Amino acid sequence: MRIPSLKPEKPCASPPLFVVSPHLDDAVFSCAALLAAHAGARVCTVFAGTPADKRRTPWDRAAGYDDSTQAMRGRWREDDRALECCGAQPLRLDFLDGQYGPLPDVDALTEALNVEFGLARGSTLVVPLGVHHPDHVRVGEAWVALLRAGLVASCIVYEDAIHRAAPGAVAKRLAALGAAGLHATSLDDTWSPERLGARAQALRLDGIGAYESQLRAFGAGFPADLARPERYWRVART
Repeated sequence: MRIPSLKPEKPCASPPLFVVSPHLDDAVFSCAALLAAHAGARVCTVFAGTPADKRRTPWDRAAGYDDSTQAMRGRWREDDRALECCGAQPLRLDFLDGQYGPLPDVDALTEALNVEFGLARGSTLVVPLGVHHPDHVRVGEAWVALLRAGLVASCIVYEDAIHRAAPGAVAKRLAALGAAGLHATSLDDTWSPERLGARAQALRLDGIGAYESQLRAFGAGFPADLARPERYWRVART
């Protein structure tokens, strides 16, 4: 475990963030500096459930776990440490990671997110763009459904670390949002690394380092993409 060299900022006066994370690492991998700069955020991880029976997958073995039960326990602990680094609080749904079985349908996921976000009154919704990985794509479909149904007026969208590196994935997704009647406005000038500050950037590195098992699973293929700046858009209906 890496010991953070800095403490997160005190909660901001602006509305708290409600950040949707597909897996137990995506929010920190993708927007840890944002979390650290807006301490007090709630991170809602969608695929955080543990299978009733022990399952063995290549990814979990590469991460150093014997089975799904051991893996999820370990990943929860890592996530606790990472979110503590960033001054964020965990909220975990019990949907299963796609490596363990079929994904939930869009309606079920949309309903769950609507309920949880509804309980976080006054918060700003922050969601993944939803590219490349099937689990991320499904979460992306759910928040689009929230917007198109008028259940939320707008949201902040972060670029999915690692998966954004798939050729053409980001451009294709932004085009699809436009075709669905949604307008995306870049927030690079608002939440650039320089504006978020050196303190948030340092805490970002501590948060990412807390996911030791997931970084281990990448092995020699450690994703250089994690060093790229965070990127954001505001998305609303046109």
